Amino acid sequence: MRRASSFLSRRSPAPALLLALAAAALGLALLLPQQAFAHPDHPENTENTENTENTENTENNVDPEPPDPPENNVDPEPPDQPQPPVGPAITAPPAPSEADFEWTGKHDIEALDGDHSTPTGMWSDGAVLWLLHNADGAADAAYAYDLKTGERVEEREFELDERNRAPRGIWSDGKGRAWVGDSGRERLFAYDLTSGERLADRDIELGERNADARGIWSDGKTMWVLDERRNAVFAYDLESGALLAEYALDPANGSPRGIWSDGVTLWVSDPSIPPRLFAYRLPAREEVEAAGEGASLERVGDEDFTELGRVGNNSPRGIWSDGALMYVADANDGKVYTYNMPDAIDARLASLALEGVAIGAFSPLRTEYAGVPGEGVTATTVTAEAAQRRTTVVVEPPDTHRRTAGHQVALDGVPEITVTVTSADGSRTRVYRVALEVTAEEPWAHCLKGALAAGFSLLVYEGGSVEELASCAESRGVRGLYALHEGGYVAYLPEAPGFVNEPFAALYPDGVPSLTPLVAASEGPSEDPVGALAAPEDWPGCLRGEVAGGFSLVL
Repeated sequence: MRRASSFLSRRSPAPALLLALAAAALGLALLLPQQAFAHPDHPENTENTENTENTENTENNVDPEPPDPPENNVDPEPPDQPQPPVGPAITAPPAPSEADFEWTGKHDIEALDGDHSTPTGMWSDGAVLWLLHNADGAADAAYAYDLKTGERVEEREFELDERNRAPRGIWSDGKGRAWVGDSGRERLFAYDLTSGERLADRDIELGERNADARGIWSDGKTMWVLDERRNAVFAYDLESGALLAEYALDPANGSPRGIWSDGVTLWVSDPSIPPRLFAYRLPAREEVEAAGEGASLERVGDEDFTELGRVGNNSPRGIWSDGALMYVADANDGKVYTYNMPDAIDARLASLALEGVAIGAFSPLRTEYAGVPGEGVTATTVTAEAAQRRTTVVVEPPDTHRRTAGHQVALDGVPEITVTVTSADGSRTRVYRVALEVTAEEPWAHCLKGALAAGFSLLVYEGGSVEELASCAESRGVRGLYALHEGGYVAYLPEAPGFVNEPFAALYPDGVPSLTPLVAASEGPSEDPVGALAAPEDWPGCLRGEVAGGFSLVL
């Protein structure tokens, strides 16, 4: 007892502290879960009936040391109180945007075909999207998808050459020919995009330094081919395949994969951290041909696409744009993302129509059309609507009737109609051309038209020089020609010396006009092989030709 009394006398707390501890104990008892005070007959409380934890202290008759008072007088949370779950923070999904260079969220291809697990290069004609597949085995292919719906279009797919087993980039000229790059063959394989047949004679052999080919793109004259190992892009002549130049990319653009250009800016995809599309100025053809060793592309940083990682597009591969959206394939999630192209650089037409002239289906991506005027159509009204506001649209030839609504063009003698669109910021220009079908005049069966009889006959000359008239007369057996001038006839005798025909040559120093009537002397009959000849619409009267006293020649 003495030892216990000594212990208590040394460790006993002050009265005020004891009161605080008692209050804390009471609060703790009120907060404890009900099951702690359940009836001892309940199985779940059998362990609580035995206070094994304090056995040693009770045997030694030592009171347990009271707990330290809670800080700031705050009751501790009961030990059995449920705790909130611990895990990663939940973030909201990225929101779609209409801002330049940002993710649209509305036009993505959400899911590629189940077997299309490794997409690479892409190209589209505006309706169908071709997307390459670089499989681990021999299942490399060119898949086709509907650009609007994302549905697979198997009938537009084609089989790759058995050697084309590392397909990385694809581009087509829009005229039925497509090229597919290969990172293991140092070659661009050419195909017929419609039939899938190989066009081996159109293959392009790549340079020795361009052995790790990736994405490809062309403007129809120059073919651009990325190389990941060199961190560069190579330029080739599309027609001959000749290597023209090599350009270094930005050092940060160390994993170039996809490539596309609008003719002014060249974009290159890169899955490095952070993933993005690097923007460069596209050199003109003259600059390419003059480029020397050590050339590098000029960066256009304010046209980069930088938010790929924010939306989960972390492994960008093939890229392509229709001018409104930039499509970016991802190698990890089997999806094609879309981003807004800036309105200010858009130089596309939204629609084009020529009244009375058939041009076929219009596409903003197609700039060349063949126009066929309807029967009896001699003029047309051109209607051209730009895709964006504040763009400039110029139609040539000029408007022939400015007081009439619409742009009027007279078709007579007009070989083509052009529509030039300039973007709002003035940096881009696109020219749409409609080549008009000109009905060729029926060729004359002979330069001297008319039936020949023995003696004198009336013929009509198609027009040309005096020398050409001489050859024409000889070919029909005409021995002499006579033109009426100021009431008298001026003769031309093909077999006579030159001085004899000088008056005739002086009469027509600039050549004999078309449809000039001539009297021909001949020894035998000769039928006209063509028949009737229609008179020109611009004749001043119903009878054409000089009229003199007596007899005259008129048409």
